[in-house]
Amino acid sequence: NDNVLYPVTDEQGKVVAVTGLAYNISKRKRSEEQIRKLVSAVEQSPSIILITDLHGTIEYVNPKFAQITQYSAEEVIGKNPRILQSGEHSVEFYQALWEAIRSGKGWRGEFLNRKKDGEVYWEFASISSVKDAEGKITHFLKVAEDITERKRAEEALRESRERLLRAQCVARMGFL
Repeated sequence: NDNVLYPVTDEQGKVVAVTGLAYNISKRKRSEEQIRKLVSAVEQSPSIILITDLHGTIEYVNPKFAQITQYSAEEVIGKNPRILQSGEHSVEFYQALWEAIRSGKGWRGEFLNRKKDGEVYWEFASISSVKDAEGKITHFLKVAEDITERKRAEEALRESRERLLRAQCVARMGFL
């Protein structure tokens, strides 16, 4: 509780009473604590988190975004996420993505993106709309994981299988 007290004085200036107002701020304190927890969770998340306005202009990125992409928040706020495009995805790919998120359906998939230094990396992303109390879309939220190592392991496994199949084929030919 926050209390505000006011002295009541007589003609000589002597305090004869105290009047005041009391405010119950428990609900506000709980709300502020919830906001602090949410901010800490987003800032400390092991996932890349990016928020844009309706036009795709970046309004927020968390520290993991900066770590993975090598772009600081200051470098990307006010820009479009296309600065990360590797050139490997078609215009139709991005059109389908935007169509899905603008409709409120959300989108999940993989991106081959480019870091600030030009190195490419894979991410698995989930992009959804953020709506206000009336249900109107106000922003878009991307939560993503860097899956570059997984993609490399999958490629190495695929190449190993191909080598094994070729070796088996050659071995069978030798026995014919």
